[in-house]
Amino acid sequence: MIHDFSTQKQITNPKVVTEKPRIPELTVKAQSVIVIPHKKPAVLNHPLEPIIPKTIYQPPVVADQFKKEKYYEGIESDVPLAIADFDKSKINIIKFKPLLGEYEVYNMGDEINDERKAIMSFLGLDIGTKTIVAAFKTKDGTTNYISEINGYWPFERSTPFIENMLKDPSKIRSDGTKRSAHYFKHEESNQCIVLGRDAEEFAYAKNDTLKRPMAEGGITPDEMSMTVLSSIIHGILNTAENDLGKFDSNLDLCFCTTAPAINKQSNIEYHERVLEIILKSYNSESNIKLHKIKESHAVVLNMSGDGTGIGISWGAGTVTVSYVKYGLEVYSFCWVGAGDWIDDNVAIRHGYDPNAMKTMKKASKETPTTVSKSKMSIDLTPGTVFNDRLLLDISLHYDVLISQVVSGIISGFHEHEAEARIEDGVNIYMAGGTSSPNGFAERVAMILSNSELPFKLGTVTKSDKPLYAVSSGCLAAAEMFTA
Repeated sequence: MIHDFSTQKQITNPKVVTEKPRIPELTVKAQSVIVIPHKKPAVLNHPLEPIIPKTIYQPPVVADQFKKEKYYEGIESDVPLAIADFDKSKINIIKFKPLLGEYEVYNMGDEINDERKAIMSFLGLDIGTKTIVAAFKTKDGTTNYISEINGYWPFERSTPFIENMLKDPSKIRSDGTKRSAHYFKHEESNQCIVLGRDAEEFAYAKNDTLKRPMAEGGITPDEMSMTVLSSIIHGILNTAENDLGKFDSNLDLCFCTTAPAINKQSNIEYHERVLEIILKSYNSESNIKLHKIKESHAVVLNMSGDGTGIGISWGAGTVTVSYVKYGLEVYSFCWVGAGDWIDDNVAIRHGYDPNAMKTMKKASKETPTTVSKSKMSIDLTPGTVFNDRLLLDISLHYDVLISQVVSGIISGFHEHEAEARIEDGVNIYMAGGTSSPNGFAERVAMILSNSELPFKLGTVTKSDKPLYAVSSGCLAAAEMFTA
């Protein structure tokens, strides 16, 4: 979805300063993951039909409802909410024609026949808070993907019954295939740790919360986090190298990270070092050379024809923003609190207690995991009336998040105005799982059109493949790093 703007506005904002934390010494303990290749891969075909322009210039019924009922009370935000009439004179929805006709998305452990396997010289890796995606090119030059949920769910103790159930190759798993579950046995705690989509399905079935090795764009302090994160990353790399293709003798691998936060102290250097250690510990006959870029930088490389614009990666832990000129990053920052922030806060408003013990009776059927699933099916098109309170609360928190990010973009431009000379209109390119819902682009366009921006705005575009655009940009960057 593309939105075109033509007005130029000015505003001033105070600067935000973030301290640079120290980096402690790190060690990584790799675990072997039970990954049995599937003889028949799970393939998702995406015809990517062009998006038909919609008439969305309806009276903002929901906005009036917000003001009267004061549903925003209890949502913490220092940013004024840009809820106002959607002025149709400031926005133009253009028919969007995707560049790709079809692509394939594989899961960790999928396998293809030898005739289709490609020699991989480049690999893009999006290590997101919720999802990890690898991008690679096939023999015919098509970009395909390997995707896995970045999460885990532990059984409290390992028993022969549990292990046999997880190892059973006849069980139909989360991706619809008959196979063993993706898991490893943690010897120190005597727990079976289920990984990825399999873990999400267990958590959803138990009305529990999926555990994450990452939060707010970085690795969590939990002792299990580095083990789980390395297990999933190594599982994806093994799938790429042995099941779907073969690494060339020299492989350029580009992974992405977030940027320094403007609303909370963050330790990006620590997280980057963790990822480097995990990637270097992967055992391969190939000589793997590592590169890194910001995830929002990768969005611009993937979506912009000339490599120029503002890239916004709407992730689960952070929203990362980069201003890129001709492929080179001018500056970047992130806003801590994104898709997970919506999931957590909406669940709490529906009775979820994150501090409750497992033995206590649950007070609500909603958890961050169930909210996350509902979030993917919501229609955020301005003017939509929500009769369901859960969907209403999700939409309200989306408004708060978008308003905060727009405010951060304004602050970021003033913070770095000496580093960039901007004379023409700036195009905005968006991707990331949190941007997936229908109507998200229109929602952002509405809030932008009612904000005082310090620059002339060109177009606002959301990727036609929001979950995979960052890894595609990382793949493009890996090719650029080659001498």
